[in-house]
Amino acid sequence: MAKPDPVPTFIEVGALAKLSEPAATMQDKPQQMDWVDEFLCDREIRPNTEKAYLRQLRGFQVWCKFKCWAEIGDVDIRNYKTHLKNQPTKSGKIGLSPASINQAIATLQSFFKWLTTKRYITYNPALNVEKVPAAPTETKDMEVAAVRQLADGIEYRGQREQLSIRDMAIFELLKHGLRAEEVSKLDTDDYNKQAVHVVDAKWRSDGWVPLSPNARYALDRYLVWCVDQGFDTGSDQPLFRNLSRNGYGNRLGYWGIYEMVKDLGAIAESTENIHPHRLRHTFGTQLVMGDVQPDYARKLMRIKSPVTFERYTRRAVEKKAEDAFNDLIERSEHKDSLF
Repeated sequence: MAKPDPVPTFIEVGALAKLSEPAATMQDKPQQMDWVDEFLCDREIRPNTEKAYLRQLRGFQVWCKFKCWAEIGDVDIRNYKTHLKNQPTKSGKIGLSPASINQAIATLQSFFKWLTTKRYITYNPALNVEKVPAAPTETKDMEVAAVRQLADGIEYRGQREQLSIRDMAIFELLKHGLRAEEVSKLDTDDYNKQAVHVVDAKWRSDGWVPLSPNARYALDRYLVWCVDQGFDTGSDQPLFRNLSRNGYGNRLGYWGIYEMVKDLGAIAESTENIHPHRLRHTFGTQLVMGDVQPDYARKLMRIKSPVTFERYTRRAVEKKAEDAFNDLIERSEHKDSLF
């Protein structure tokens, strides 16, 4: 019986020839772990911070066309800073804000410091890169009368009693300096009849916030209403519920609170840009205006940095100076005075 013809083997020669390598050797090649992933694994940071770091580091990689990290020099980072200054934004402006640019630089500085500590690189190119100077951040507080006008509009929003009961409780917490997102994340067991416990807050500003009698009354009234409506008020249940047709009974989100405050501004016919965070600014200014010691005021607002809190001190001094001048005008109306 004739044997079958052997299967031919073709061997390339000349310019097309390729070096052969055993399959086992190819499989055994070590794959270098992405240093960005390793950096994030090593850091004890929150999910939102991790996303920001990842976005900024990957953005830098794309900009420098995935140049090897060990080959990055201080000129690259300076040029990247210039790029951020000239980058068009979604709103049509040229250049990111100083805060956004400085955040990107701080991320690179943290990453390259880690690379140096790990001895993956020998020189830190971000060591001497300076951040962009920013103008002092101004507060956007409101006059007390304007805040009261917003509160007066709660009963007219939606023409429904349940909205008024819930919205008044939310508004009281915003008046105590809570951010809208923090109010949205509150569970029923975060309120202990005296204060609310803010967790997983921005800039690690967790802590207990003591409440005024008016705020406690508004929250207690709202919780009684929740029980009457059949809502579960047990542990880990959302404190504030969505009362719209879409998503009724679910946790009220940030945008629901934001739209509530915007509605109150429209009802009050305010010409200012009204939004929830202005109530936090008002709270901080009023603390300093009320002569609360700065350390205590920072504790109540859950602000760790004295530099960050300085904006409220500066604004309170301005308001006190204005009030003192107005008092001088009133006292000098019937006297021989310069004014």
